[in-house]
Amino acid sequence: MRAILLKTSMRAVHSTAFLSSRTSLPHVALVFLNSEGAQAGSAAPDSIFERAWRCARVRVCADGAANRLHDGLRTNERRAAFVPDLIKGDLDSLRTDVRAFYAERGVRIEQDTDEDHHDLDKCLMALRDEQAEQARALPGAERMTVVVLGAFGGRLDQQMANLNMLFRWQGAFAQLLLLSEHSAAFLLAPGEHTIEPNAEVESAVCGLVPLGAPCASVRTSGLRWNLCDQPLAFGGMVSTSNEVVGREVHVQTDGALLWTTVLRGSPAL
Repeated sequence: MRAILLKTSMRAVHSTAFLSSRTSLPHVALVFLNSEGAQAGSAAPDSIFERAWRCARVRVCADGAANRLHDGLRTNERRAAFVPDLIKGDLDSLRTDVRAFYAERGVRIEQDTDEDHHDLDKCLMALRDEQAEQARALPGAERMTVVVLGAFGGRLDQQMANLNMLFRWQGAFAQLLLLSEHSAAFLLAPGEHTIEPNAEVESAVCGLVPLGAPCASVRTSGLRWNLCDQPLAFGGMVSTSNEVVGREVHVQTDGALLWTTVLRGSPAL
């Protein structure tokens, strides 16, 4: 299964095809956040939680997300089927009973009290180290695709902090994908991009948002409302509530853009 991001000459190719995998993929890692956008209770095999968990080789809970995972699964039989590899953060939210449950099952539990970094940042640091170790053990190994589940939903300030991680960690992994039950987003760096939508998971509804700074010139094809060397900026035009109409979307931009999609089954559709 191809990774979410491949670079071919001057063009980056993006795909969420890995979310359709029925088995874990060696290059995919999952970070599960403690937010309303992270739901572990669904028993549906094609829920976003099940898809993201199933395709990942490494699964990390950010502090209190372990409580959410434990409680959402409801039965010990279900909990035993979804055991993370690591729980990391300042651990101020991790309940004693949940900590004991996962410790008994061999889960690594690492406390990091650094107040200058929030729990997602700390989890990404752990995955960066894991990626470096893998590269030393297997020279030429594919870099990680990191899926952050629970990035949207709940407090707006926390969602903005999660979006900031796309910029802070730009280039550290093959791709960093923010995900919730209803939305997905990743960052397009300045340059040319081909996006291959996964119609099994994603709806046609999409957006291009100049989150970090204005873009002076953006050109697209494959959208219902294409851009032709047009500027995008807050206070001006942003391309939200657009639609994918082609099998591929092509984007050329002189600045960083947030690509967003609405997932199938979302009540927002």
